[in-house]
Amino acid sequence: MDPELYAAAQSGNWVVMESFSDDFYTQHTPVEDTVLHVLAQSCDSANVVQLILAGHGRLLMKLNKRGETALHLAARKGHSGVVRALIDYAKSEAGRWFPPCFDRRKRMLRMASKAGNTALHEAVRNNFYDIAKLLVQEDPEVRYPHNYAVETPLYLAVEKGRHNIMVLILESCKTPSYLVPGHKTALHAAAIRNSPESMKLILEKLPNVIKNGDEFWWTALHYAAKFNYQEIARLLLSADRSTAYVAAKTDDSKTALHIAVIHGHVVLVQEILSHCPDCWVQITGKSQNMLHLAVKHEKREVLEFVLQNSWASDLINQKDNEGNTPLHLYVATKNLDGNCLVNYPFVDVNSFDNSNSTPLDKIVRDDQLSERQILIKYQLEQAGGTRGYRNVATVEKILRAFSSPDEVKRVEKLSKNYSIVATLIATVTFAAVFQVPGGYNSDGPHKGMAVLGKKAAFIAFVISDCLAMFASIVAVVGHIKLVRSKEYRFKLAAVRAIVVEVGLALGFMTAAFLYGLYAVLPHLTATILVCALLAWLGLDIFIHSRLLRSPTKFVSSLLGMALHMLHFFDRKRGQEMHSEADDVDTFALGLHKRYRQDLTEAED
Repeated sequence: MDPELYAAAQSGNWVVMESFSDDFYTQHTPVEDTVLHVLAQSCDSANVVQLILAGHGRLLMKLNKRGETALHLAARKGHSGVVRALIDYAKSEAGRWFPPCFDRRKRMLRMASKAGNTALHEAVRNNFYDIAKLLVQEDPEVRYPHNYAVETPLYLAVEKGRHNIMVLILESCKTPSYLVPGHKTALHAAAIRNSPESMKLILEKLPNVIKNGDEFWWTALHYAAKFNYQEIARLLLSADRSTAYVAAKTDDSKTALHIAVIHGHVVLVQEILSHCPDCWVQITGKSQNMLHLAVKHEKREVLEFVLQNSWASDLINQKDNEGNTPLHLYVATKNLDGNCLVNYPFVDVNSFDNSNSTPLDKIVRDDQLSERQILIKYQLEQAGGTRGYRNVATVEKILRAFSSPDEVKRVEKLSKNYSIVATLIATVTFAAVFQVPGGYNSDGPHKGMAVLGKKAAFIAFVISDCLAMFASIVAVVGHIKLVRSKEYRFKLAAVRAIVVEVGLALGFMTAAFLYGLYAVLPHLTATILVCALLAWLGLDIFIHSRLLRSPTKFVSSLLGMALHMLHFFDRKRGQEMHSEADDVDTFALGLHKRYRQDLTEAED
C-alpha cells in the first residue's frame, strides 16, 4: 500500500485518501488489508467509512489473509462508530450486488475468520459491551457457533467474567450456543470460575445442561466438588439433585461425592449428602466406596465423618475389585491416623483379599519394617488382627525364595559357572579367526590372505565363529550385570538369558568346527563325523551303564587304568626317571585306595 494512503487511512484523512480512490481495490498491505481494514482498526471514523463504501461497496466483505472483514477489526478495537456504519451500509440498498433475497447484513455478521471467530467473538474477548449489544440485537436468531478453539461467545463471556455480556447473550439470543472446549458447557465455565450470579442465570435460561458432561463426563457439580465451591454446589443440587448421581464414565465412574471425598472437602460431602442421603452407596469403577477413597487418599476428616454415620457399617468391610477392604488400603498409607478405622466396632481386621492376605499379612511379609509399619502392625494386633492361614505354605516358600541369601548365592554361582564357559568359548573363537583352516598365502598377489577364503564352507566357518564369539560375550556381559544387581528377580532372569546365550554360542562353535573341517577335508568329512559320533555314543553308553551299575567299581577301574598307564610310560622313559615315576606311582596308588574306600563307605 502506498505510504501516503496508508498514513491517511490510519488518521481518517479523507482529503488525501480521495486522491487514491481509483486504486482502493488494488491497494493493500502485505496481509491484504484494504484501506477499509486499515481505517477500521486505526480510528473510529464512521463518516470516512461511509465515503469509502459509497464508491467502493465491495470492500465491505473483502477479506484479508486471516479471513477477517473490516467488521472483525473494528469490533476488536472497540470502534463502535465504524461498526454501526458498516452495519447500516449492509442493511441499505446502496451498492447491492447480491440477489434481493440475500440478507447482506446477516451474512456479514456471521462471517467467521480462518480461526473461526465472528465479530461477536472479538467484542466479547476484548470486553466491548456496546459493540456486543449492537451485534446481538442486529442478529438475535443466530446461535453463534464455536470457533476452532471450541469457544463460543457465551463461553468467553463466562470464562472471562464478562457478566454483563453474558446476561446480554442469554437474554437476547434465542438459541445461544453453550459448548466450550473439552465438551464443557457454559455451566461448567461458571462452576470453574465460581460465579454464582452466572450460574443462576444459566440455570434459568439453559436448565437442560445441568447434567451435561465434558470429555471426562464430569458435570458442573464435579468441578464444584473438586474446588470446594459450596455455593455453586448448593445451587446445582437445588436446581436438580439427581445430578449428584451422575457418574463420570471415563473417569472410573466417580460421582461428585467421590470427588469431594478424594479432595477432603468434608463440608461439601455433607452438602451433597443432605440433598441426596442415599448417594453414599455408589461405588467407582474399581468397586471402591467413599470409605475406600477416604483411606486411600488419606483424608482423615472425611474418614472420621463417615464413621460417625450408621451406614458406615455397610461400607467398612466392602471389598473392591482386588478384594481390598478399607483396612487393607490403610496398611499402605503414609501419614493417615487410622486408629478410628482399626477400632471401629464392625470392622473385620482379618478379612482376606484376592491374594488370600489379611491386612497384617501385607505388613509382615517385609523383612525390615519401617516405623510406620510397626505402628500399624501394633494397632492391628491390639485390635485382634492375625496372619492368614490360606495357602500359607506356598506363600512362605515364595517369600523364602525371594529373600533367602542362600538362594541368591546359588543363582550367582550358577551364573559364574556359565560365564566361565562363555569366556572359554570367546577365547577359542577369537583365536580361531586368526588360525584359520588352510592357512594363509605366503606369496603372490594374495599374500597374507586366507587360502580357502573363497570357498563357501570357509565363509560359513567365519560367520559361525563370529556368532559364537558374540553370543559368549553377551553372556559374560549379562553375568557382570547380574553381579552388580541386588534384585533377585533380575538375577533370575539374567541367569536364564545367560543359559540361552551359552547354548547358542556352543551351537555356533560346533557349526564352525564342522564347516572348518569340511573346508580342509571335503572328502573325508562324512567318514570322520560318523566315526566320531559312534565313538561318542559308545563312550556315553559305557559310562552310564558302568556308573549306574556300580559307581565304586567304575571309578576304581578308571584309576587302575591310570596306574597301568603310568607304569607303561615309566618303562619307556628309562631308568633315569625311575625315582620320579615311583613317586607318581605311589601318589596315584594312595589316591586310588583312598577314593575307593570313600566310595565303598558311601555305598554301605
